[in-house]
Amino acid sequence: MNQEIYEELLFARTLITETKGESIFHVLKHYFIEKAIPLSNIKSVATDGAPAMVGRYRGFISYLKQNVSGVLAIHCVIHRQHLVVKDLSVRLHESLHLVIDAVNRIRSNALNTRLFAQLCEENDEHFHQLPLHTEVRWLTKGLSLTRFFALFETILEFLDTKDKILKENLMKRKTDIAYLTDLFTKCNMVNLQFSVSCQS
Repeated sequence: MNQEIYEELLFARTLITETKGESIFHVLKHYFIEKAIPLSNIKSVATDGAPAMVGRYRGFISYLKQNVSGVLAIHCVIHRQHLVVKDLSVRLHESLHLVIDAVNRIRSNALNTRLFAQLCEENDEHFHQLPLHTEVRWLTKGLSLTRFFALFETILEFLDTKDKILKENLMKRKTDIAYLTDLFTKCNMVNLQFSVSCQS
């Protein structure tokens, strides 16, 4: 697919008054009419399973099926992944926050960032920076954890002079951090495969 087709198909609209299935459907229908795209072009739809989307009589999908026969409705795989990684066990959640604390400790000011980059260079590390993790974009956890684990020993060395307690806690949770790194990396790989298949 080329960029022009993406621009035609991808859109974001604000629901002004309510978020009922009928309102969602009318916003979509209006957009398709505006762009002269037949609704029959819709072959499948993925949702998060919310009642407004999948309600039997007044959900978005029921309105869509009234207008497009044979449309396939599925639960979004990415949303299911998000639910899995969002509801981590208490221990894994604590381990993830130790990683976030360590990244914030290193990235908290320009001096720490420069000193850490210098230490990475001295240790012949492939990377010299840690990406910040953000709650809004949960996929960044995978990228942050992969980089963090690749630099794990250098991070411990850096924290030895900055925060010994944090260093000790990270050492105790190394296996948890390795597990989280694998979990989020697998989720990211699946999402990348979706992106590639959508573009082809």
